[in-house]
Amino acid sequence: MTDTEPVCVEGLTLGPVGGGAPVLADASLTLAAGRVLGVVGRSGSGKSSLALALLGHVRPGLGLRAGRVRVAGTDPFAPGGARRVRGRLVTYVGQDPAASLNPARRIGAHLADAVRRGGVPHAAAPERVAELLARVRLPYDRAFLRRRPHEVSGGQARRVALAAALASAPRLLVLDEPTAGLDDGLAWELRELLEETVREEERSVVLVSHDPRWVGSLADEALRLEAGRIVARGAPRTVWAAGPGAGRERDTDRAAQRAGGLRASGLFAAPGRGAPVLRDVALTVAPGTCTAVLGPSGAGKTTLARVLAGLLRPAAGTVAWEEPGAIRQGRAAAVQLVAQDAYGALNPRETAERALTRPLTALRGLDPDRAAAEARALLARVGLGAGVLARRPGALSGGERQRVALARALAAGPRVLVCDEVTSALDPDTARGIVDLLDELRRADGVTLVLVSHDLAAVARCADRVVVLDAGEVVESGPAREVLRQPRHPVTKALVGRRRATGPEHGRSA
Repeated sequence: MTDTEPVCVEGLTLGPVGGGAPVLADASLTLAAGRVLGVVGRSGSGKSSLALALLGHVRPGLGLRAGRVRVAGTDPFAPGGARRVRGRLVTYVGQDPAASLNPARRIGAHLADAVRRGGVPHAAAPERVAELLARVRLPYDRAFLRRRPHEVSGGQARRVALAAALASAPRLLVLDEPTAGLDDGLAWELRELLEETVREEERSVVLVSHDPRWVGSLADEALRLEAGRIVARGAPRTVWAAGPGAGRERDTDRAAQRAGGLRASGLFAAPGRGAPVLRDVALTVAPGTCTAVLGPSGAGKTTLARVLAGLLRPAAGTVAWEEPGAIRQGRAAAVQLVAQDAYGALNPRETAERALTRPLTALRGLDPDRAAAEARALLARVGLGAGVLARRPGALSGGERQRVALARALAAGPRVLVCDEVTSALDPDTARGIVDLLDELRRADGVTLVLVSHDLAAVARCADRVVVLDAGEVVESGPAREVLRQPRHPVTKALVGRRRATGPEHGRSA
């Protein structure tokens, strides 16, 4: 290995400051200009830790134990190195892009700052902002530029963050789960954009992803991490095939329906003061069933999830949770939302144990000892060990944060669970396990589910019915199997067609 490569990592080891097993052990790699490296592995395997190390960053409580990193000859861990690297030589788009955007600043101000940091004169900044928005398929108009991060969808926030990352024309672009929260159409438009920027600008890309289609179609080579160690490297198809097997098959038996249903009618809603994002939306979810909400990014899915969970008051229309005498609109113990942005949903100062025991004591009345025991049981149910209890969100991987957020929702003992892209930050095996868990909750415990997702495999695995949104309106609905096999509306056909037309076998040509 030589420092002449744009990216050179040698023997990198990261671990807890006070001792303990490393989260990344003896990692080495090089990446040439204009090449794309895919990084794959289970949630918690060290993927994000490796990606952040390229910027000279380690999560709280971790430290650099051994090894070195060079990006275009600069050591980001050297004094002043991170300042020289970040936002100039390297830019990063994380799993929770909205968390990197100041909630008080408007989208236009974020992008204007980014292009000026990239050396664009003030007078030329609007033209550069317009160019960047066009490249990531976002509108350049006053209404959109004046929105704040919480007033755009999760997919739109991700594309805003990507536009800001491209503003400084970096040598290395690090993308951590870039397709999480994007529908298949936008995901593959993003792939085309990245191919263009790699080919025309000789930019190197490190792509952390759970999506084998992305790794197979975009990356020149891939590496697999397991328990912090690189265990395979080579052609993406070979590396992916060497991974763990598929999860268990779905058990289709259903228990008696014991939960309350959900009914919404005539919903008009907007997260800000602009035009309504939802327009006359109606849906009914029968007790103990699962209804999936599909649609392209920006269709209004997250807004609908927040309205159904009682977190956003609609401008018009009604929402009712139908369990007489038990569920009332807005009652936290009965209806829980698992948000797409798990990092933003969890208190950064709270340990996982505190996040779980608080609803167990406040909403279910458990004493401290019983709450602590139940917190451990909830973590085990979502596939996490007791070692996570003492950790804060910043010390967890994206997948671990998502599972803690799900465990926290379950701690309230909900009868209705609204899940917004809950598998977007998870590897395929863990995602299948979470979908199976949701299906088990529905069958065994009678929980009613609303599943907002771009993951058609998860929808097919779990949903009884499907509702398709476009531009805030319901354009198609019906039994899940019927809608997925014989879609009628052009938007549904596009969503299903793109999924059918793409797969891990579609590799990137050399």
